[in-house]
Amino acid sequence: MATYRIICTTQEPPQLPNDRAHIVAVGTGTSASNYDRYWQLNEVLAAMDRGDAFYTLGETSRKTASVEKYKCPWCLQTHIRSSPDAVKDNNLDNLPGCQR
Repeated sequence: MATYRIICTTQEPPQLPNDRAHIVAVGTGTSASNYDRYWQLNEVLAAMDRGDAFYTLGETSRKTASVEKYKCPWCLQTHIRSSPDAVKDNNLDNLPGCQR
């Protein structure tokens, strides 16, 4: 089992606020400045099913948040989100967008 730090996201539809759009891809890496791997959502979900773990790390707070699967009540598809906490800088919705 591997553990991956998510440092950026790609959300769709892009015109919606991040808390209303779905994460469709993520970048993982050891530094917040550059991702080592770009994952499509289905790859993240498959890795989680194999037992791999994903997390975020707040650059200012230095607090981590686990990433979990959830079923969207609107589209009924499985997506990912960070575990709820009171820290904003480790929230998936607040991470920068991945630059391709």
